[in-house]
Amino acid sequence: MKITHVLGVALAAIALVGCTAQVPPASVGIKFNATSGISEKLVRPQVLWLGLRDHLIVYPTSVHNATYTKRGSEGERLGDDSIRASTVEGSILPVDLTVSYHVDPANVLLAFQNFGSEDIKEIQREFIRWTTIYAVNAVSGKKSIFDLTSKDRATLGKDVKDVVAPILARWGLTVDDVFIGEVYPNGEVKIKVDERIAMKNALELARVGLQRATIDAETTLTNAKRDAEINGLLALQGEKVLELKRLELRRLAIERWDGHAPMLGPNNIPFTDIEIK
Repeated sequence: MKITHVLGVALAAIALVGCTAQVPPASVGIKFNATSGISEKLVRPQVLWLGLRDHLIVYPTSVHNATYTKRGSEGERLGDDSIRASTVEGSILPVDLTVSYHVDPANVLLAFQNFGSEDIKEIQREFIRWTTIYAVNAVSGKKSIFDLTSKDRATLGKDVKDVVAPILARWGLTVDDVFIGEVYPNGEVKIKVDERIAMKNALELARVGLQRATIDAETTLTNAKRDAEINGLLALQGEKVLELKRLELRRLAIERWDGHAPMLGPNNIPFTDIEIK
């Protein structure tokens, strides 16, 4: 009984005195006294002593990802955990999304005043999730189904960040980026999206075909003009060749003439317009 009593007294003494706690690397801490209400910001890794009424709240300063996806193995919850996004047509499309965030050392007191908890998973579950749902729908509610399913949806992440970042900043959380993954249209929505994509592809093919036909027509016209010019030059060259040949034959005939006027035919001197009277 005496040993048990001694151990009990020792344990009670330890409980009254306190214990040690650690602020690990890449973290900031708040040491809070429940009696006095005094809080102290701890921005560097350290081991400190906590009294009976002292509490240490630790927030990570490294980047964390709050991921919400349709695949149960990737998101925060089992099963489909994607964000439901509404569109101007009233359709609801599941969207894969990731919010990257951290607690800046300068904002650790603000985070403590708003959350008072070091469980980052709880903060994601209770605050970041619902803020993200609001931000996604605030943006997607102004867009069509095709805006969300086209390749241009990459701009959706920036738009969502512009909404969610100021809200979380008021709570002491800094948003680094928002990434939009897959968008999952289904049923009639998918049929309409596929029809629009097929029509867009057909129009693109028609546009390319028209451009090709225009280029071919211009090429044909250019070739025709070139051939006409070449034929014209060849024709001129042919006439000149004939004239030169005629002159060459005339020269040869003059060289062979004996100087006597012909006995038959016109009464004139050959190779001239002079008539013999």
